[in-house]
Amino acid sequence: MALRMTEEEYAEFVRRNKSPLHPGVTPGTVPPTTPPPKRNKYGNRRVEVDGMKFDSQHEADYYFGILLPAWKRGAFQLLARQVPFDLPGGIKYIADFVTVSVDGYVRVIDAKSEITRKNRAYINKRKQMKACWGLEIQEV
Repeated sequence: MALRMTEEEYAEFVRRNKSPLHPGVTPGTVPPTTPPPKRNKYGNRRVEVDGMKFDSQHEADYYFGILLPAWKRGAFQLLARQVPFDLPGGIKYIADFVTVSVDGYVRVIDAKSEITRKNRAYINKRKQMKACWGLEIQEV
């Protein structure tokens, strides 16, 4: 025997009874869900150290462990982070660090893992940086 209800009777039934599938959730509403955090392509995690945001822990460690102490000792005239370079074809390369030594030598530094060093887009940008700007990218 099939049980038949009108829409009004069903609405009244739902109003009186809570949802058996999701206790505490009233029928007609969707339980709140939070999507899982998106995993980065190469597994790096963005970190914040002393109010500064870095794309990876490796990048933050290099900055605070090597570059910042050298800058405080006076090894560089300039230490800059996230420096953009315009390349042909509307391409932009953003270097992790750029240093200018006391004698005027410009050094472009990028914190890369073994996997990201093999990325075809990065290899092309590295070649363009050498051809257009005359700068070698030092990978750390």
